[in-house]
Amino acid sequence: MKPKSRSRILIGMVMLFLVAAISVAVYLWRQNTRLRERLQAATPRQEEPASEPIRMVREGDELPEFTAPNIDGQEVKVAARGSRQTLLFIYSPSCDRCEASIPGWIKISNKLQQLHSSTQVLALSIADSYTTVQHTRKMKLPFAVVPFPSIELQKRYGVTEVPLTVLVNQQGKVQAVWSKPLDEGEVGDVIEMVCPECIERVGF
Repeated sequence: MKPKSRSRILIGMVMLFLVAAISVAVYLWRQNTRLRERLQAATPRQEEPASEPIRMVREGDELPEFTAPNIDGQEVKVAARGSRQTLLFIYSPSCDRCEASIPGWIKISNKLQQLHSSTQVLALSIADSYTTVQHTRKMKLPFAVVPFPSIELQKRYGVTEVPLTVLVNQQGKVQAVWSKPLDEGEVGDVIEMVCPECIERVGF
């Protein structure tokens, strides 16, 4: 047999082998796909529980009490049950609308302090501790500032947007919510709700 004939035979045999191997591979792949589809069809699907949407805090909500350090490292009880109501300023240092809220918050805090109100006044920051500390020192905020210790707790407080001004009674229930920067009249409204006798002592 001539060498050329042998080469052609070998090439033909190799080609036949490759075709056969490819055919077997395709057959096995199809069988595997069909088996997987049958198994998936036979397995009952477990529906994932729908995540409950977070809604913004509103009047009548009961806020959880928690203890966390303020920016000076002192432990602060937030929304504590007892004899004092709590006025919360909830904000982010990087929020322009929060920056617009700060002058009104400072005015409220200063007036309540001047009138010896027993109300706990503090701010809750949704930013990390370092950013909160730097911002607080820069702005020279006169009230205690506590960074939220966890995202989960922030959700439980219904913080879907900032700024928020929230008045909480002695039982931990929300009495009122302001969800925007406070104008001059609203500053007076907050003080009147927190300390009704203040309106008789201070003009707005």
